[in-house]
Amino acid sequence: MPATDEDLLRDLMHRATGDLHAPSEITTGIVTASRRRYRRTRALGVGVTGAAAAAVGVAAVASGATGPAGRSTRSGGSDGAIELTAAQRTLNHLSARAAATTTPAGRWVKMIDLAGAQRKTTIIDTRNGDVWTYQPDAGKGVPPVLFDKAGMPTAAQLAAYPTTAPALRTFLIAQAKQQRAYAEHEMLAQLRQAERKDGKRLRAALESKKATIIKDQPTETSDDWAFSQAAMTLWNPAISPALRSALFKVLAATPGIKVNSHATDSRGRSAVEISRYDSAAHYTEAVFEAPDASRVLETSSLEPATPAQNGLPGEKAYQLSDTYLSITWSATRPSA
Repeated sequence: MPATDEDLLRDLMHRATGDLHAPSEITTGIVTASRRRYRRTRALGVGVTGAAAAAVGVAAVASGATGPAGRSTRSGGSDGAIELTAAQRTLNHLSARAAATTTPAGRWVKMIDLAGAQRKTTIIDTRNGDVWTYQPDAGKGVPPVLFDKAGMPTAAQLAAYPTTAPALRTFLIAQAKQQRAYAEHEMLAQLRQAERKDGKRLRAALESKKATIIKDQPTETSDDWAFSQAAMTLWNPAISPALRSALFKVLAATPGIKVNSHATDSRGRSAVEISRYDSAAHYTEAVFEAPDASRVLETSSLEPATPAQNGLPGEKAYQLSDTYLSITWSATRPSA
């Protein structure tokens, strides 16, 4: 289920102001973890499509084979032909399969998924990007509530995404940078609002944090951004076959990706697992794609353990996951 920027900021403010003497790295960790937690299932966090458009070696575990990390290898032949890794071949195969799928029909999408152990129903209006979801633990018959107005890219916005791999990669990286800048702006705005509300109590602590929150954020690379943006776009059921195909080509050209073509998701369904470790944020993100390249079955991230520091308790390693049980389309708004 998509999450709003307000969720991230609420989590930040709740935890970051609990200890006024906490150093900036604690706030940085909170921001990083929150961004990871919410970005995995959000195809577009802010309205950046137009601006991003203007900016317009792989490790493999496929069929038990491991290719060289980071880049393709060259064959020893005199023609200088490039030899693809097993992961690249699998991703290119998924790209071809995705291109052959049919375009979804209908304005409305109904998704039933598991966020961890919690079952959720989400309804998306692809015309204007509105998202409805059922309240957690609500009983049957409880109507959905508007969760995020215009929080998803519309069908028209998705249709404007480039569908050639180089242009799409440039687009996704520009989009990631603009999302980051927007999030940083909102975080500082929330801190200033808290300062105005609490006056002297927070002023000294906030002054030191303002200068370090952005500076101390993890320095993610273009490859980190390309993967995370491709992964969060790939799950969106409204993307076209051409865009889905191009996303696999972007992934095939991104170093550090691992592919397991004989994986299963948490429900035991056959899947192709596509994962990558983000060395800046220190977590592993994975997408479990259907073997026919028609849809994402599951997304997950493995959060590492963190040590206790500055009087705050450590945290055990844990996994966040969203498992998509069903995706249906209709011309009229679906019922509960």
